Amino acid sequence: MMDVTDPYCVRRGDTLGAIAKRAGKSVQDLMHWNGIKNQNLLTEGQSLYLSEEKAFGVSVLFLDALRNPIENLLYKIQYDGQTKSGTTSANGFLPQMVTHDAKSRVEVWIQDLQGHWQNVCNQTSDFGHKLITLVSSSVVIKGETEKHPPTAPVRPEASPASKSAPGKAGKQPPPPPAASGTPSKNNPAVKTKTTKGKQGQSIVQISVDIPEGLTGLFDNYVGGEITQEQWEEAAERIDCETEVLRAIAEVESGGRIAFWRLNKADGANIPAILYERHYFSKATQNKYDKDHPDISWPTGYRKKDQLGKKDTKMSDGQVDADDIYSDYASAYLRLINAYRLDPNAALKSCSWGKFQIMGDNHVLCGEKELANFVKKMCTSEAAQIGLLAEFIRNKPRSWKNPKNKVLGKEISLWDAVKTKDWAAIAFNYNGPGYKTYGYDTKLKNAYEKHKQST
Repeated sequence: MMDVTDPYCVRRGDTLGAIAKRAGKSVQDLMHWNGIKNQNLLTEGQSLYLSEEKAFGVSVLFLDALRNPIENLLYKIQYDGQTKSGTTSANGFLPQMVTHDAKSRVEVWIQDLQGHWQNVCNQTSDFGHKLITLVSSSVVIKGETEKHPPTAPVRPEASPASKSAPGKAGKQPPPPPAASGTPSKNNPAVKTKTTKGKQGQSIVQISVDIPEGLTGLFDNYVGGEITQEQWEEAAERIDCETEVLRAIAEVESGGRIAFWRLNKADGANIPAILYERHYFSKATQNKYDKDHPDISWPTGYRKKDQLGKKDTKMSDGQVDADDIYSDYASAYLRLINAYRLDPNAALKSCSWGKFQIMGDNHVLCGEKELANFVKKMCTSEAAQIGLLAEFIRNKPRSWKNPKNKVLGKEISLWDAVKTKDWAAIAFNYNGPGYKTYGYDTKLKNAYEKHKQST
């Protein structure tokens, strides 16, 4: 028997019988492990699994929101009529399992803090060793409870409100001190330490070092809201009504401000973003999908009302907390984690600021360099509206349906803005799925509201 790699790449002149003999396996096994119906039909370059572990192996990994492994989590896993249970290991893994075939269903259940069993994965084994990475939306801390000091407050006290509201003109606050404590196993930038509060209560402090590249971009902040004169100047540049631009701003940012504060009160002023994992997956050629499905996956995040529902397009067969859109803090945590993997792809995978323009569109916004685009997004609302005007002017027409070009192309975003074609604006801005979120109706209603107030 000769040593062969597993999986094996079929070469010219190979036969299944010869490969089986060299690997010390039967032809029947190779046909079963690879779903081959005719042993005489092999293709040069075809990948063949030479063991049931490689063909039908399944590994399950549990991580918290900071990508720390979750240890001692009670689980049950069901497949091929059998149930296995236990606790996760120190590295967050379940023992590797091997299913009967590619059609086997794998269900994973975990026990929550209330003792209830929750189904967190319902997936088909398929061919090839499958790694199922389940990422929690919570942070798991290893520690012990201590007696609460009698003088300490029963509930944590809220941080004092910042004197400076997000987006206001002014200097960026000084950067926070570097993270200190014990580094995370999977993410050294995340550190944990135990300390004491003012009244002696025990506190577990978690800090995350933001990559220098991002903090350098945030340093460009000067703030300031868009003035009426700036609204009018931008509208005049593209020959449209100011109320149309205001409607786009309201719908894309949800009526919220274009900046928010890190640490909720006293941190840096940073632009509102929405991180899109399907953009990152495409930009990185699916390189990180297997190990980082929470931030890199061909299918985008779902709406919150889909949480817990079955969805074959999700990495584990259903919509989990890491599969849904969340708040700005969660979006930035996703950006930070993606930035550590591929900075440019991460910045391109966010929609930025008051008008939520994708970083991938930086050239259409008149900025050849991605960094210059993000710098302007981090500067002020006034800088952002200038990028919007260029984006509207330069965005080319798109096919109504790329798979059916007989339908032709939609009118350009510039023409749609000038003529107040709400469906065309929504299509150009949010893609063909805009009706799912009712973007066209929201734009029309927002425009009418602003028109009535002028």
